[in-house]
Amino acid sequence: MSKKSAAFIVAALLAATSPGVAADNSLDSILHKAIQAYQVEPHKPSERKLGSKEKLGQALFFDPFVSGPKKISCATCHVRSKGAADGLPMAVGLGAKGVSTERLAHTGAFIVPRNTLPFFNRGSKEFRDFFWDGRVQLGPTGLIETPLGSRQPSGFDSLLAAAAVFPPAEPDEMLGRSLKRGTKDTYHAELVTIDDEANNLQERTLNVFGNLVERLLETKSRNPKPVVLQYRKLFAEAYPGTPLNEFRIHHVGNALAAYIGAAFELKSAPWDRYVAGATSALTPEQKQGAFIFFGKGRCVVCHSGTQFSDFRFHGLAIPQMRVGKHNGYIDYGRAAATSRGEDRFAFRTPPLRNVASTFPWGHNGIFTSLDAVISHHVNPVPTLYKAQQLDQKEAGNAGRLLGFRSPILAEMAPLSKAEIELLVKFLMALSSETVMPDSVALPATVPSGDRSFIRR
Repeated sequence: MSKKSAAFIVAALLAATSPGVAADNSLDSILHKAIQAYQVEPHKPSERKLGSKEKLGQALFFDPFVSGPKKISCATCHVRSKGAADGLPMAVGLGAKGVSTERLAHTGAFIVPRNTLPFFNRGSKEFRDFFWDGRVQLGPTGLIETPLGSRQPSGFDSLLAAAAVFPPAEPDEMLGRSLKRGTKDTYHAELVTIDDEANNLQERTLNVFGNLVERLLETKSRNPKPVVLQYRKLFAEAYPGTPLNEFRIHHVGNALAAYIGAAFELKSAPWDRYVAGATSALTPEQKQGAFIFFGKGRCVVCHSGTQFSDFRFHGLAIPQMRVGKHNGYIDYGRAAATSRGEDRFAFRTPPLRNVASTFPWGHNGIFTSLDAVISHHVNPVPTLYKAQQLDQKEAGNAGRLLGFRSPILAEMAPLSKAEIELLVKFLMALSSETVMPDSVALPATVPSGDRSFIRR
């Protein structure tokens, strides 16, 4: 889209959101011009079923047997009824029991210092990076890039498949800690069989990958455990013709990605029906919110495409509030993945599909309402000031956070409370159910027999 046409569209939308014009039916034609100008396409879901690879992925997703101490699963933090996340500001890893808020009762648990990202539509090819800092991404030539660098294993079907195998190798998340840093309850001896004191991330991760496959399949055992016999059957059905001793971590990742892509694909939302031509799919207020989204609010500059994300990284000047990934009060975001100073405090633009159900919001879950998220985009100072009142140590970071705030946000016009409310109503129009119902997506059991993480 040319700058001239973009300027025309924005001007038209600014006019359209004025009180005297908002009720005019001609707004539909103006909004559809914006849709065309920004090349917006409706989400077109595909039929999803559980084939043999998806069934293996389903077992791996819900079974704590995949984690170091066998006490946590992918489904612990990705609960279907919690917006495919966990409903917590930051994930609670090893050392706790149950799912979602149940885990807050265990004070000795490890905090994973970032908000859990949902899995909606993660099988889409639009996703070209994963995690808040994009540490698993597609490089300029289309190759998968991860923290393993040139040692990244091959054989993954997709970027999602490559990303899916990293959480089991994360110490506080699923792997566990060594006796030096944790307790016997979190010891990960079975999955880490090298000297981990040097804290060599690549060596440890690759060691875990190999040991996880061996735990699942016991390739050298003539008398495997009952749980392993079940996994051997699932792997053989998912990958017919593959000899037992040739299974590797990419087989685990490909199965997990197959399940995640199938189980969390979304149906069309009201917005998709509107884009396709059904003007009655949105309420008048949602249409007005869409005008603000594409016009005055400039939200579409970053929240673009079918998934409503540019999959780039921006600084929002969000106060860290004590628990940080890289130090107290500090999370360097994208910079930790790129080692570039200019990327400090930048995080990936979250896709907005089903955003209304993914409470709370922000890379550290600091926002408890969508109104607050939008207000912070417009003016971060009140949030920073409130954070300083709660903890004076936050004052030392405010200047740096503002210094790395995305210049795109400076172009946003002030929004009234009423306009923010309209934007929130528009975001509601991006909500839809998953294609796959719970009755299919949730397993009756898993190979280890532990059903504690099978929750709607």
